[in-house]
Amino acid sequence: ENQIVMPQVRDDVAFSLRRLKLSRAERDARVDAALARFGLTALAENSPHTLSGGQKQLLALASVLVIEPDLIIADEPTTLLDLRNRARIATEFAHLEQQLIVVTHDLDILADFDRVLCLDDGRIIADGTPDEVCAHYRNLMLT
Repeated sequence: ENQIVMPQVRDDVAFSLRRLKLSRAERDARVDAALARFGLTALAENSPHTLSGGQKQLLALASVLVIEPDLIIADEPTTLLDLRNRARIATEFAHLEQQLIVVTHDLDILADFDRVLCLDDGRIIADGTPDEVCAHYRNLMLT
């Protein structure tokens, strides 16, 4: 909700591009591609506030990816999402070309990551593969 700043879905995605000073045609092409990629084309003229939680997460991702960043940091990207939208976010993350840092308690989304860190009280207490670190975290929860 805090990332939604414009009155229409299309405008919210386009807002990220303002600083790039693109031609109108290139800006429109990028917005159209981002909307299509995330299945939001039919909702382009709707208010972002009327979207479901999953659609809002996809809108947030579209709004970031439209600027083609080198690094993406996602903080709890699957919170409050149903299983279908959690899987959709995981699939999108798996296909990103950019470096991705995810802060999450959703251990399932980490399965395909190269490296996982577990933090406790601001310190790294485990660093390794998803299987290793998630097992460490689960054991920590049992004690």
